[in-house]
Amino acid sequence: MNLRRLAFLPVLVFVAHCSSTTDESASSSSDSDLRGCHGKASSTIPSSGQYELTSFGGPGESGIMSCGDYTKNGSWYYAASRQRYGCGAHIQIEAHGKCVVAQTDDYGPDVCVENAAGLPIIDASPLVSKYLFGTSSAGWSDHFRITVTEVDDSTPLGPCTPTDPSGG
Repeated sequence: MNLRRLAFLPVLVFVAHCSSTTDESASSSSDSDLRGCHGKASSTIPSSGQYELTSFGGPGESGIMSCGDYTKNGSWYYAASRQRYGCGAHIQIEAHGKCVVAQTDDYGPDVCVENAAGLPIIDASPLVSKYLFGTSSAGWSDHFRITVTEVDDSTPLGPCTPTDPSGG
C-alpha cells in the first residue's frame, strides 16, 4: 500500500467531518456543557426520589443493554440505572399526575450528563417519555422532572396508578 495515501487519510476524514451537511450547531451549546464523560455512572439514589428523564433506544435502535435484554426499538418499558437499583428492578416513574413502571436493564447515564443537567437522570425507553410528557425524545436539557420509587419486581411494566394523582 502506498504510504503517501495513508498519510493523507486523516486529512480526508477531517475534511469530510467538517463538511457534513447535518446541522449539529443546534445542540452544540448544550453538548458543550458535557465535560468529564468517562463512562462512570453514579450509584447514589437521591432521598427525594427526584430525577430528570432522558430517553434512548427508539426506532431502528435494537441494541443490547448491559443486563442482557434488547431495547427492541424502544417497544417496552425499560430504563438505565442498574447501577442504582440492580438488573431487572422495577421502578415507578411519576410526573404530572401520571405514572409508569419500567425495568432497569442498562448502565448509565454518565455522571457528566447528570452534572450538566444539575440532577440525577433516569434514561428510559421512549415509551416512558411519550406517556409522561407526550414526546418520545427526551434529552437532559429538556429538564423533564420525575419522581422515582422502587417497587416490587412483580409490579407490571407500563402505565400505573400514581401515588399522588394530583401531580403535586
